[in-house]
Amino acid sequence: MLWGVARSILRHSLPWPASRAFVHSSGRTLRKGLLKYVDLAEERDGYVGGGFLTGLVRKANDSREVRELLNEGARRFNNTVPWQFLAAAAQVSAGPSVNDPQLAGTLLARIPPENIPHVHEGVFRAVLGNASKHKNSLVAIKAFRLLVARGLPLIPTDYARVIHSGIDSLDEETRLMNQLFEQPCPHDLDPRVIGVLLKRCNARHEFDLARKVWQWAAPRCHAKADDHELRFVTAQYLLLCGRTGNMAVARQVWEDAKNAGIAHLPIITGSMLSILAAHGADDEVLRLIKNIPPSSFNSHMLTAALTACSHSGNVDAARALMDQIETDNRQPPVADIRSYTALVDAFARRGDFTSALAIIERAKSQSHIGEDDVMWITVLGPCRHFKNLPVAQMAFDAVKRLGSPEQLASAYVLMSDVHKACGDLSAASRMQQERLEKGLAKERGTVTLSMGNGKTHVFHVREIPPELSHASSAIHRKLKEWSLWLAACGVSDESIQCQHSEKLALAYAITQGMSHVVLRKNLRICEACHEASKQITVLESISIHHWDRSRVHIMQDGKCSCNDRY
Repeated sequence: MLWGVARSILRHSLPWPASRAFVHSSGRTLRKGLLKYVDLAEERDGYVGGGFLTGLVRKANDSREVRELLNEGARRFNNTVPWQFLAAAAQVSAGPSVNDPQLAGTLLARIPPENIPHVHEGVFRAVLGNASKHKNSLVAIKAFRLLVARGLPLIPTDYARVIHSGIDSLDEETRLMNQLFEQPCPHDLDPRVIGVLLKRCNARHEFDLARKVWQWAAPRCHAKADDHELRFVTAQYLLLCGRTGNMAVARQVWEDAKNAGIAHLPIITGSMLSILAAHGADDEVLRLIKNIPPSSFNSHMLTAALTACSHSGNVDAARALMDQIETDNRQPPVADIRSYTALVDAFARRGDFTSALAIIERAKSQSHIGEDDVMWITVLGPCRHFKNLPVAQMAFDAVKRLGSPEQLASAYVLMSDVHKACGDLSAASRMQQERLEKGLAKERGTVTLSMGNGKTHVFHVREIPPELSHASSAIHRKLKEWSLWLAACGVSDESIQCQHSEKLALAYAITQGMSHVVLRKNLRICEACHEASKQITVLESISIHHWDRSRVHIMQDGKCSCNDRY
């Protein structure tokens, strides 16, 4: 395909610009742009060689100029363009002035195989880097394979670039990573290589592969305080450990960071606080923040600490922490609107709506804080569980006054759920109808199931992925089995009857014989799914790692690590 595109580029005659501002001494009109230098050289020397065109193409500033010179070369050399000219044009096309990875790849493919050994490695690496930046995997793979064909020693950056380009094949991606791990890690490794590999592990939900990345990069992972990129990947790995439920590894990385003298840095401390908050480890969070210098303590850390207290139900500690922050009266203020929202969440989860509303009033009284739709959504959500219709209506009205279309759609859904919980099905139906009439689309729930081999499947409500259509009958048989069993146990099977995305994913995982199921959801898990999932761990003798928008849930033997605070 690339060869065909190349021939079309080289053979296509571009029309010359209508404006003719330059003239030969003979009176003939000079072409504009770089082509005028071709005309001048021909007038002076009587011919134009490949060396001249090669030098000239290096001055091109856009794809048009490169193509014009390629057409000129094709015309002068009867479509047999010198490989040196093609290589130079490919490198320029991949450079910052032209920045056209498709053109660069096309030109690289046009170089005859017998001349590839003579092309400078910088050409291949320029094309590879540009293709990686633009996520053009076809061109990136072509450039990478030409580097291999040259017999050149590959460096970690080469692997990172081709992986970052977005390879379709997980098997090929895994093969490249394992090939890289066979090399010793350079002590001067660019930390961005580690970042690219960890990002792919995160996308693939593969913690074991991430651990291999970290172990391979160990010689480079002894961070220094002034190494910004390495600080970033340390924080990135911490977050990955926490999200995948590997807290023992996360704590070891944290200890290593302390030994390296970088644990006090905000980006690393903040990441550790975030994962502890996601697991509701309030005691550990409160111990950690005591050792943070006041000058380093920021709003992100405060929000993480308050979130941890909210998830564990420790509202007294959350209130005391915020009172202390307000008393200190630091400038600029540490607390921001997210911090107050986390405190509101702590009280609302507990059903203490009086305190939650009082916190909102405190926030509104401060000019730099105020209120927003997220804060009121935080109040509205728990109203379903506690069947508090008056507070729900107050929160709903506030979201209508302050909210974006996205938040307003969520508010309508939540308000409908509150009416349903209170037994008013007609009001619940009216809320949904009004939402539809206003054209407010709620965010679609999505659950990603990790198969443990780098492959993932994405499930939606009542929708099995097309690639799993063959398993549809087995999935529905499993759902029916669960529904009967839960009903016998007196547990709601609403999430199964409605075929929530979690249940479809979980049913498929069980039919595949998985004993440890890893799920990632873009929304917060609903009450029905949470309770049903806990019971299914008993029936199927499995464990479930469920990472939702709010926190991490690790379910086993009928219990959840969140202690039903979600």
